[in-house]
Amino acid sequence: MPNEIAGLLGVGAIGAVVALGSVAATSESLDFATIKANAEQRYVQSFSGSPWSYAPPLTGIVFAVALGLAGIERALIRRPLARAPKGKPLEKTRRSDAVAEVKARLQKCLGDPPDVVVGWDELLRGAIHLGASDIHVSPSAERVQLTYRVQGELHEVIAVGASALAPLVARIKVLSNMDTTVRATPQDGRLATHLDGGAVEARVSTLPTESGERVVLRILRGGRAVPEVEALGFSANVETGLFRLLSRAQGLLFVTGPVGSGKTTTLYAALQHIARSRAGTTTLVTLEDPIELELPFATQTQISPRAGLTFAGTLRSVLRQDPNVLMVGEIRDPETAEIAMQAGLTGHLILTTVHGQNAAGVFARLIDMGIEPFLLASATIGCLSQRLVRGLCSACRKPAKPEPGMIERFNRAGIALGPDETFYEPGNRNCDRCEGGFVGRLPISELLELSDPIRAAIQARKPTGELLTLAQNEGMLSVLEDGLRRARRGETSLLEVMRVAG
Repeated sequence: MPNEIAGLLGVGAIGAVVALGSVAATSESLDFATIKANAEQRYVQSFSGSPWSYAPPLTGIVFAVALGLAGIERALIRRPLARAPKGKPLEKTRRSDAVAEVKARLQKCLGDPPDVVVGWDELLRGAIHLGASDIHVSPSAERVQLTYRVQGELHEVIAVGASALAPLVARIKVLSNMDTTVRATPQDGRLATHLDGGAVEARVSTLPTESGERVVLRILRGGRAVPEVEALGFSANVETGLFRLLSRAQGLLFVTGPVGSGKTTTLYAALQHIARSRAGTTTLVTLEDPIELELPFATQTQISPRAGLTFAGTLRSVLRQDPNVLMVGEIRDPETAEIAMQAGLTGHLILTTVHGQNAAGVFARLIDMGIEPFLLASATIGCLSQRLVRGLCSACRKPAKPEPGMIERFNRAGIALGPDETFYEPGNRNCDRCEGGFVGRLPISELLELSDPIRAAIQARKPTGELLTLAQNEGMLSVLEDGLRRARRGETSLLEVMRVAG
């Protein structure tokens, strides 16, 4: 409403001041005959009189025109860019109730025609309220499915008409500084906005499909504090071994696991431990894509291939900056891997991630990239593999015996499971302290520390299975065994362990 008023006032100001300026320039009387006569006389005298006699009215006219155009511009041009009105925070606390509240809000604003500005704010507001890690916009022939991923589980929020897809995707692209005209090729972007007084950042990815563009947003928790290593929840033997590796002066420590398994959080906690334990004598530098948390104790660099900042090229430049500890977000190519290996052999401690099925599988992955086994064995100090399982609610969990099918599955994995052992499973679905019998998530992990026999096996190109057996003979517990320990203590269920690590 203020924009419309500004436009009308602007138009009115032009007309009013022009008229008053003309009257003031010709006569003090409002008699129109006199005005006309005076105007003719001044026209004749204008060729002999001073031009400055018309300065006051002309100045007024110019000022009025400028003021009026500013009002019109505000009303007609800036209006589409005006921010949507601030929405109300969600009230529901239970996850199912909160999802239902988000659905009700979205139904009001994503109808036909859809209001994507307000609808997008409500979708993002709901994700923040629920603590979602991802937002999925998945199109099909007749509808668009909006989904949250919360603690590893997908929660369908609402299905809206296909007509909402194009404006919703365009809204996301504009906020993410992506090209709205490109629809046939994938794009990656970074969204940064403010919602309800807080900053929100997300990594955005688009994918062309037969029914339109699919969009996935990974929400970055920029406002969170970096956790302590002790607060991550690792088992005692993994935590002790991890501290031992972080005290090393040089070498590579790999962290592996699926997407969303907490690898980056582990690396951030490890860097914080190093910064504190070495009392300011160590320079820490990170190369990330994207930067998920701001670290006051480290120098962070955002990788941007489009700007020429690749992992390999930036890592080569950073090594000339005299760092002691480097975190490389991910080893994606042979060049980055080779530079990291050389850095690990020349006095640098490198923390990084790489995709692998388990801790022993990292070596096969890097050898497939072309890294020489002797270089890999010499530079690496350890590999941590981790997963996240849902924790059972201690208030409503109930004891249960393992089913024969579950016993058989563990037996096939080489783990003996007795039919009379007592485990636990989710209890009361209406418990006030949990969501469906689960509360939060816990890590299950395995830590492989390189010994001389393992280094020799890597140099001999032994298969992953033999490396894993050798590490277990030296005392390493596998991810599945670590999960079984937690299940026996009632921290999670057997089915959850097998779902994540089986």
